[in-house]
Amino acid sequence: MDGVELIGGALRDRYGLSDAARTAATISREIARADPDPLTLTELDDRLHRYATTLFNTPHTVLLGPIVGDWRRVQDALGRRLSPDVHRELTRAAGYLSFYLGILSADSGETTSARRFATLSTQFAGQLDDRLLTGTAHSLDAVIAYLDGRLETARDAIARAAAVHHPYLHAWAAGLAVSIAATAGDQQTLDDALARLRERPYIRGLRHPGWPAFDQGREACIVADAMSRLHVPGARSAAQRAVRLTLPGTVSHGWALGALAATLIHEDPRAAGRLLDEMVAIGDVAPSRLLANRVHEILLLITTPPIDHAPRTADII
Repeated sequence: MDGVELIGGALRDRYGLSDAARTAATISREIARADPDPLTLTELDDRLHRYATTLFNTPHTVLLGPIVGDWRRVQDALGRRLSPDVHRELTRAAGYLSFYLGILSADSGETTSARRFATLSTQFAGQLDDRLLTGTAHSLDAVIAYLDGRLETARDAIARAAAVHHPYLHAWAAGLAVSIAATAGDQQTLDDALARLRERPYIRGLRHPGWPAFDQGREACIVADAMSRLHVPGARSAAQRAVRLTLPGTVSHGWALGALAATLIHEDPRAAGRLLDEMVAIGDVAPSRLLANRVHEILLLITTPPIDHAPRTADII
């Protein structure tokens, strides 16, 4: 009996079995305590959706603090020994939080930060094989390239977003493709994108993080902007409708005002100037590279002699 005990003790000392057992106990306790409680996960999911609904009607300076805080907490949690289901849920949350920070960075002019968050969002999507998150990350790539003026890159990125064929993302992918094509003056691609936008699936009652719901106001802004850029008959009426459908003081409203100003540049430059003043006022409260770029474009048009454009007669609405 003493011999057996001596052999056991020798094994423990020689191979570190006791130390390993103590480590096993520590790991077991870490696993038991690693997962956030269900209420914390539910509240995080609620915030993910709330960020989507406020993305374009709340100043970036208001959103950045809470989103960065959640992003850091989720990254810290992912470093723990989580259960597989919770790890997947938090990886998904990390992907969408990175998307939000990428959008806010891009529209704040922080292109390097935006690209880093976009890459991270794509990596999280790849870990999950999640179609919606994958397409959302590609659409972020498109927005970053569009704001940088890299229109071919933006076009390719939004094509990748559309290729995931997720119903919730369909309208956003088509709408962004419309904006990219209109800015590039690519009429064939524009017509194709408009057709996809008109044929988008009807989505009701679905809650997803990422992009906000694609509503009439967003569609009106996109169509009005495209019509004003290409001098389509009825562009002014479309822009006026977009102004009515958007909430005053928001970036979306400023975008609609830009479409209206573009139709008044040479006929009523004073009115166009007043609209630009409104856009600048919105940008002062809610700084936006999208609005700043459009104000700059319209100012250049105001100082440029008018060009005779052959108006499009194709149905753009």
